[in-house]
Amino acid sequence: MKIEYEIIQRTEIDELIRTSFAAMLRKQGKVKGDLLRKEDRCKLLCVVKVDGEVIAIGGIKQKTASDFTKAGMLGLSNEFDWELGYLFTDSEYSGRGIASNVARLLIETYGQGNLMASTEIAANPAMVRILESHGFRLFGKPWRSGIHGKYLGLFLKFE
Repeated sequence: MKIEYEIIQRTEIDELIRTSFAAMLRKQGKVKGDLLRKEDRCKLLCVVKVDGEVIAIGGIKQKTASDFTKAGMLGLSNEFDWELGYLFTDSEYSGRGIASNVARLLIETYGQGNLMASTEIAANPAMVRILESHGFRLFGKPWRSGIHGKYLGLFLKFE
């Protein structure tokens, strides 16, 4: 089994990437809205394939400004423009370090600058560990997701 990681710039997004990315977001079930347009918010995408099949995704997208308000950290919002998000690995491939590699590749390609992320705190401890291992720290207070009802936290990485 050969795992292939591809970093894609916004200008390189084509319809095949768009539909594959949207299918993974649909499978994840934690993103609302037109899933075929979510890539438009991204500066960078990472698509992971095994035998040509997409098995994991991630992106550097425009920040979700409302997360700062929900966490009670509105004063920090202006220090961030971009967010590490849309991280998802198909359950068949979870636990193999793929999401951590996606995060690392996206952060390295992004380069210098502050990044934010939000994730479920208690329901997704693996993602919390991934964020913390890449220099993110939890700030503010948790809030309940309007999509799935679990508590989310605001994670910030300062450069």
